[in-house]
Parts: sequence; structure tokens; C-alpha cells
Amino acid sequence: MQIRTKTILSMLAVILVLSGGYLYIFIHQQQENRQLIINGNKIRARTLITTVADRLNQQYRGRIQGLIYSRRDIVQLFADRERHRLFKAILPVFKQLRREDGYFSHINFVLPDNSLFLQIDKPGQSEEGCACFPKVTDGAGGPRMSSGFEDDCYGLDFFIVQPVFERKKYIGSMSFGIRVDEFLDALRDKLDLPVALLLTGARIDKDALKDHAALPVDGGMIYAYNDSFFSANAQRLHIRNENQTMDTGNGVYDIFTSYVIKNIQGKEIGRIILALDVTNFVESQHRDLFRLIVITLALLVVATLILYFNFNTILGRIGELNDRLRGKNEELRKAGEQLEALVEKRTAELEETNRHLKEEVRRRQEANRALHCSVHEWQSTFDAISDPVTILDQDMVIVVANKAAHELLSPDGEEVVGRKCYALFAAGSEPCRNCPAAAASYDGTTHEQKMEHNYLGKTFLVSCSPVVDGKEILGFVHTARDITQEKNLKKQLIQAQKMEAIATLAGGIAHDFNNILGAILGNADLLLYRIPPPRQDKNGAPAGDPGITLQDVRVNLQAIKKAGNRAKELVSQILTFSRQTQTQRRNVLVTPVIKEAIKLLRASLPANIEINFSVDKDIDHIYADLTRVHQVFMNLCTNAAQAMKEKGGRLDVSLRSIEAGPEELKRYPELQPGRYVALAVRDTGHGMSKEVMNRIFDPFFTTRDVGEGTGMGLAVIHGIVSAHEGGIDVQSEKGKGSVFTVFFPAVQEADVEVKDVVLGLPRGNEKILFVDDKEDIVKMSTRMLEYLGYQVYVARSGDQALAMIKAEAADIDLVITDYSMPGITGLQLAEKIIKIRKDLPVILCSGFSEAAIVDEASKTINCRFLPKPLDMNVLARTIREILSGRDQGCES
Repeated sequence: MQIRTKTILSMLAVILVLSGGYLYIFIHQQQENRQLIINGNKIRARTLITTVADRLNQQYRGRIQGLIYSRRDIVQLFADRERHRLFKAILPVFKQLRREDGYFSHINFVLPDNSLFLQIDKPGQSEEGCACFPKVTDGAGGPRMSSGFEDDCYGLDFFIVQPVFERKKYIGSMSFGIRVDEFLDALRDKLDLPVALLLTGARIDKDALKDHAALPVDGGMIYAYNDSFFSANAQRLHIRNENQTMDTGNGVYDIFTSYVIKNIQGKEIGRIILALDVTNFVESQHRDLFRLIVITLALLVVATLILYFNFNTILGRIGELNDRLRGKNEELRKAGEQLEALVEKRTAELEETNRHLKEEVRRRQEANRALHCSVHEWQSTFDAISDPVTILDQDMVIVVANKAAHELLSPDGEEVVGRKCYALFAAGSEPCRNCPAAAASYDGTTHEQKMEHNYLGKTFLVSCSPVVDGKEILGFVHTARDITQEKNLKKQLIQAQKMEAIATLAGGIAHDFNNILGAILGNADLLLYRIPPPRQDKNGAPAGDPGITLQDVRVNLQAIKKAGNRAKELVSQILTFSRQTQTQRRNVLVTPVIKEAIKLLRASLPANIEINFSVDKDIDHIYADLTRVHQVFMNLCTNAAQAMKEKGGRLDVSLRSIEAGPEELKRYPELQPGRYVALAVRDTGHGMSKEVMNRIFDPFFTTRDVGEGTGMGLAVIHGIVSAHEGGIDVQSEKGKGSVFTVFFPAVQEADVEVKDVVLGLPRGNEKILFVDDKEDIVKMSTRMLEYLGYQVYVARSGDQALAMIKAEAADIDLVITDYSMPGITGLQLAEKIIKIRKDLPVILCSGFSEAAIVDEASKTINCRFLPKPLDMNVLARTIREILSGRDQGCES
């Protein structure tokens, strides 16, 4: 009996120990699996929070720095501690940020002692007096930007803090606050798990108490932020535990801390907790445990019955039973393994299916958000473009227009969509001439065109790009960039460079002008001294010096006239070069201009700089503006002289015609095949490094000292050469000088120049009124007109001329008047003459720029202009042209 009992009890104990060990291993493995799932969600939560924090940091770091640098008025108000005015200035910015981001909480201005100067947390409200805000971080260079979680008087927020300086003095800090529920919403969307905020060391958020489920717990406060799970079960949480399992009745949840929130000083102020639904996991575990327990109890009952009723048989068949038991145990183990594998497989399939479902839901939500954001961002980006942009259909009808296009084309708010682009831009009934849309429709490429807007008085660079679907053009993207200021600045820049070049030319002009005056005065002296005073011969008739002949007089007079014409051309060149007008390009020979400029350079450059000039025998003509060519050459020579000013050197100038073949095109990639006139300027100065050569054509880049140049010379040269369809090549080596070579495209034929014809002057017998306040001019011009056969009336002022016209109104056929006179100017005199006699023609004479006078005169009357000094041939022909067409009125 004792043996049977002991044996039965021993067998039952063995069975219980084995079953208990297996149950322990099974339960421990299930707990490890649950912990792995929890750890995975923790890692995902920390990664997501870090990502959101980095995004907010990048998003608002630029915004707050841009606000400080662009709105200096706000910085000044903060520095002056003008709280009320600062509140009004920053309120629109706060409203804009709140519209852009619903999580944006408030803007703080904190004084250096960390006391709050101004806080804006709601439109129209401000608070002051709180002293619990994060400090800026002190680095090697002083206070610097920082960011992180911090609790203020209103709870936990994520702050971006930026120090504010005024005149290099630290006046405080400016911070943006973003509500912490942005992080919770991100976790809830991405993880699809219940999320709540547990505050352990932060202050209570009064607004959160009103707007969200904020429940006090032991040692802290739970903020559910509309999370139904935590709102219903917050009171059952034990915050001292890292993990907690809770049975809510509707399911079993593992609640755990996913992220510990620390402030900038490293102190824990809260936690973000997650709830993981493990109901299916627990139910599966319970089912497996129940099966194992049932099997174990069944084994115990069977073993007890067998041992109790068949002990003797069992003793006899113990070996067989042991073998069978081992087989059964093996089968049970395999069955358990198969069951465990089946459970794991089913669990994995369920998890995979759940993951796919969540991923599909997430993708659809993201696709919807992305679609909404894309439409909003496209429209915002489209309206943010400062240049007017419109989208046209095939018929050049506007279908979409951005905000800038509406403001430009419809300031009164009238709709622009549905109207023709040329009707809005040019007020025309048909497409503009050289329309870029027509060109883009023809070849399917982008075209640009400068266009003048007559009503706005502006110049636009219009670009038109086709919208293509396969080979079909659906419409056009039409942009118009306002280049009016750029155009005006370019004109001013060219004028400034002209003035700088004139400063260099001053010495040479004075020297050359003195030479001209020397020729005029010398020839006049030869005539005066060689013509003796009148004397009487024996018969009482005057006699002259037989040493001078008419040929001698003609030679001296021709020399005087030649020198005078040179002086006239020199003055005309100075006026043309200095005025802000665009001269005409024509077919010219550039050699005389370069020779004349070299003469000026020889007189103006230091004596330690040697100038050598070489020119080919046959130089092609070019289609150019000689004034601009002169400006290019003088700028290059001025730069070369600047490079040699310390030690002197040699300036080599060469002019030659070349044929741009394969070798030249390889060496000068900017050129096109054809003939060119190459102008090279070589100096032996200090040269340039590769770094300097890469930037010499950049605007405002200069290697000179302050006050020695604008830094725009080579940039202007590059623009002039490009406008002439030419190219420029630079070669330089440090310490060995530089070579600048300018290439102008050659043309086949030159313009026909009209030579000065002295013989055969046209004459007349009409009556001419000549008006000038200079006695010498009056005498000389009167003799010229009388020599031509005209009857001349003289007036030395505008008032005297008017009196004579009124007295002799029917007799005077033409009025020639000086433009600049005291009292009534020549233009005013012409206006009054026209009122007296509309058919009386007027010629204005002046030594100033023709363009300025003609522009001013064209506003009131039409008249002819002649430059001073008056050329007798030009004067004679002009008078005959006017008087011959007198019945047609005053010519322009």
C-alpha cells in the first residue's frame, strides 16, 4: 500500500514538475515577445518625436531669424522696451503663424534676466510678469539659439529660442512656442496607438484643463488630448511603474513610457505614454495555457487511475509504459511545438495582415493629405512669385494668373482670366509684334522678348514656354519680369564709366586741344605778320607785301579751318561720350578712333609707360558704335596703366583682321565662324591669378584700393562687346602681365561718308534775321550770310528780335537764333515767333548737345538745329532746304 501510494505520488509529482516547468517556460517566452513589441514601439516613438522636433527646429529657426533681420522695427521696439507698440507690431506675425500652423502656441519676448517682457498667446491678448522661460545657451561667442521642451506658466511646450542683438548688444531673447500635442498627434497618426502626456515636473496647463481631458494622478497629471482610451482609464494608471497592464473590460492593454521629456537643463518634466492593445495576444496565451492545464490534469487523472487500479499490471508493464510514456511525451512535445509553431504562424499572419491594413490606411491618408497640400502649396507658390505669371491656352487666352499678374494687369480688381494676353499687356486687338508665344508655338522652345508697357511706362522681359503633351502644344507659360530699374541702372552705370574714362582723358584732351589752338593761332599769326599794313605807292594806290601770295593765304586759311574742324570734332566727341544717350551703330573703320585714343593716352599716361601700336594694312569695317568702342579701348588701357603704375612698363596695342577658323574657334569658344577685327591690349604689369581671372567680369569686383574705381569697368566692357555680337579673351599670368583681346564681327561694306564740299555753295537773296548776343559771332555770321547773297538783319537779344519781327513781319523770310542767350532763350524766342507767324521758319544754333535741345524743342515746336561753330557749307545748304520748302512749314 505504501509502495503504491509513494509510487503514485512520485509519478504525480514528476508530472506536476514537468508541466510546471513547461508552463513557466511558455509564460516567460510570451512575456519576452510582448516586451519586444513594446520596445519596438518605443524606438518608433522616439524616432518620430526626434523627427518632428528637427522639422520644427528647421521650420521656425529660419522664420525667427528672418523676422529679426528683416523687421528691424520690431527689434528696435524690443530694445526700447516699448511693450504696447511691440505688441501691435508682432501681432500680425503671430496671426500669420497661427494660420499656417494650428499647433503654434505663442511668441515670447524675454529679458536678459529671464523675466517675461511680452507674451502673445491669443490674438488681441498679451500677458506679462511671468519669469519661467528657457534661457538662451551661452557659447564661445555669447548667447546663441537653442530649442527643446520647457514648461512655462501655461504648461509644457516646445520652444525655439533666439537671442536678439541691437548694435551688437544682447537685449534679450525671442522664442516661438509650439504645443506639445503636435508630437502626440504625430505619434497617434503614425503608430495608430492611444497616446497621452504624463507631466511629472511641469506646471499645470490651464488651457489644457479646459480644452482636453487633464486628470490628476498620483504624483503628476495625465493629458489625454481627446484620446478616448486615456480619458476613460487615466485614474487607473500607476505612474511609478515603467510598464503597466490594464484590463479595461473591452480589452487588455500594455501601457508604457515611450519617451521621457526633459527640459533644456536636463531635468525630467514629463513622459509620453502609449497603450498597446494585447487582447488577442492575451486571449491566445490563455487558450494555450488552458489547453496545457487540461492536458496536464488529464494526464494526472489517467495516471492516478491507472496506477491505482492496475498497480500490479503497471509494475509488470512498467518498462513498456515507460517507453510508451516517452513516446507520448515526444508526441506531446511535437504537438506542442506544432501548436506553438501554428500559433506563431497565425500570430505572424494576423500581425502582417494588420500591418498591411494599417499601411494601406496610412498611405491613403497621406495621399489625401499630400493631394490637399500639393494643391494648396502650388497655389501658394504660384501666388508667391513676385513676377507676373500667367498660363495661356493655344489662342493666347489667360486661363490662370498669379497674384502679381492680377495686381499688374487689373489694379481695379477686374477679372483677367478669359481675356487675351495682348489685350492686357499692350491694349491691342491682335498679337504683339515679335510675340514670344507665336515663336514658341512655331518651334516648341522657350523664347524671350523685351517689351515696353506703354501705359505703365515700364520695360518687361517677357518669357514664353510651351506646355507640351507629347507633340501637341496645349498652351504657354507666360512670365513678365520688370527690368525697368535694371535698364535704368545699366544706363547710369555706362554713364558712370564714361565719366571715369573722361577723368583719365582730361590731360590728353587738354594737350590735344592746346595743339589745335596752337595750329589756329600760329596760322593766324603768319597771315597777320606777313600781310603788311596798307601803304601808298607812287600813284597813290595801296600796295601789299610781294612776299605773300594768294596761294600762301589759301594754305594758311585751310590749315586754320582744318585745326578748327579738329577742335569741333573733339568737342563733339566729348559731348557724345559724356551724354546719357544711345548713339547709332553704323559700318565704320575703327582704326582712326584707336589712333586718336592713343594720342590722348600718350599725353595722359606717365612717362615710365611706353606705348607701342601696330595695325595691319587692310582692316575690315565693323558695324559698331564708335563711342562705345572708344569706351572699351580706354577702359582696357586705363586698367593696363593701373597695373603698371608702380614700376612702369610697356603697353602694346595691336589691330588686325582675322578669319575665325577651326583653330581660332577652339581657342576662342565664344566666336562664330567668320571674319573679325581683333583689338589686343597687352601690358607688362603684375598680372592676375586664376581666382581673380574667374571673377574679373563680375559686377563690383575690383582689386583696386577704395576710391580708385567702381569695380564695374570690365563688367561694362563685357556688356558692350556682347551687344556688338563680339567676344573677349583674357590671358594673364601672375607677375608677367595680361593680354585682353576684343573681337568685333567684320562687315562687307562701309557706310558712304559725305565729304565736305566747299565749292558751289547755294546762294539766295532772301531776308534773314540773325540773333546772337556775342559781337564776334554776329560779325562773322553776318559776313557769311552776306557773302551768300542774303540781306541780313541783326538782333543782339530776344526782345530786340521780337520787335524787329513785328515791325518787319512781312519781309523776314528766316530767323537764325542762338539757343543760349540772357533773358529770352532761343527756344522761348522760337515759340513766340511761331505765335506771331506760323509760317516763319527758325534755326536754333548751340554748342551744347544736339539731342538734349532737339528733345526739349520737340515738346513744343518743330525747328531745325545746327551745331556751333557754324560750318558755312552746312549753313548754306540748310538755308536753301528750308526756304525752298517754305510752304511746308518749319521742318523737324
